Amino acid sequence: MPSSYDEVVVRSIAIIAAVVITASACAPAPSTPSSAPTSGSSATPTDSAPATVLEGLADRPVAKGTIARRWYTTSDGLFADAARVSIAFPNVDAAPGRPRARLRSTGRSVDLTLSGGQWTGTLPLDGAPPGAQTVDFLIRLRDGTDAVIDTPTFMLSAPEYVVWTLDFEGDAAGDAEMANTAAIADGLGVPMTLMWNPRVWTTTQVSGARADAMLAWTKGRLAKGDEVALHVHMWTDFVRAAGLVPRTAPNWGGRSDGYDVPLTAYDEAETRTLVEFSLRLMAEHGLPKASSFRGGGLFANAANLRAVAALGFTADCSATPAGPFGRLQLPWTLAPDAQPYYPARDDANAAGDLALLEAPTIAGNTYGQSASSIDAVAQADLRMIAPPGRPETQKRALTVVSHPGTIDATERAAIEALFRAFEPYRYDRDAGPLRFVTLAQLAKAYSR
Repeated sequence: MPSSYDEVVVRSIAIIAAVVITASACAPAPSTPSSAPTSGSSATPTDSAPATVLEGLADRPVAKGTIARRWYTTSDGLFADAARVSIAFPNVDAAPGRPRARLRSTGRSVDLTLSGGQWTGTLPLDGAPPGAQTVDFLIRLRDGTDAVIDTPTFMLSAPEYVVWTLDFEGDAAGDAEMANTAAIADGLGVPMTLMWNPRVWTTTQVSGARADAMLAWTKGRLAKGDEVALHVHMWTDFVRAAGLVPRTAPNWGGRSDGYDVPLTAYDEAETRTLVEFSLRLMAEHGLPKASSFRGGGLFANAANLRAVAALGFTADCSATPAGPFGRLQLPWTLAPDAQPYYPARDDANAAGDLALLEAPTIAGNTYGQSASSIDAVAQADLRMIAPPGRPETQKRALTVVSHPGTIDATERAAIEALFRAFEPYRYDRDAGPLRFVTLAQLAKAYSR
């Protein structure tokens, strides 16, 4: 028995404490708040969201994606295309699903942003091969998977170009003919490369008033975005004004005024003198420095082109397929469908390292043509590009030549018929990969 009351109390307290300690050790741990989602809202985190953020849609929504254009072209140094895409989710808050668009051929995807009820974005096209392209519109679901909502398509093609060059010959061009020329350009949306000829300022055969009218018209076209380039014929009065001794032979037409003497009759130093003189006259009359060139009659050789390149020109269109021209044989050995190239310094017909793009004039001369006769030219041109609806695998260029001084009603109809033949191919109509450009723009598109 306990020796005293106090001893009994002490023993009782010890026994109670031991029981409490034992009970505590056997009991489950108290619960604490958890950040884990309930079974009804669980989701796998996306690659851009922390694990504690709920993200994703419960079900795959129904929506239709759209692409801004049916045709796009590969990047060419002039135009850098990217596909503008959009999709709407009626009555669905798509934000938790992080809408995206993916170009299937490259696997590249972009997040879309909400704007005016549409989820929009821009898909880069670099690295995609020419051909039919599919865009996958994606949404993230709560189980962590991506659902494809829609798969619209478009066509990607290498670009095709048509360059309309117009040679002033150094003689008088009338108001009616220039008005017809402008009407074609404005009516059909075709930019012009106007090959100005400064001989009008060195001859008595063109009045000052007529030269002023031609210059005013040209400056007006320049203000509209057309290009002013340089075109020279070896008129004897022009060559003499440049400080050189003029020649009358060889010639392709039997004339005696030098108009039909090829530029190839003049060497590199003489060519430089003639071109420098031309540029000076143009600058004195308020025209910008030209960057594109063509020799009269489509004649030029390596020496001529070296002189032109040394003066800062970036493009020439003197080249043309092999063949005769009047009494003379052209200096070119090119194929009928020859494409732009950089010529060799010692051979204008061969590819090389001269810093001057050669854009052969292969798409026809509209002089003397009618709406019916031009059809053969148009069909030949169309055979040099991809058929309607088909993509081009490599860049292609067609250069056409006309003359502002000869475009009467008949030739105007011919040119309009020629250009309308390209309607099923035009990029600005979203019908194909073909763009009308200036020669300066073509030089940028083919820049190295």
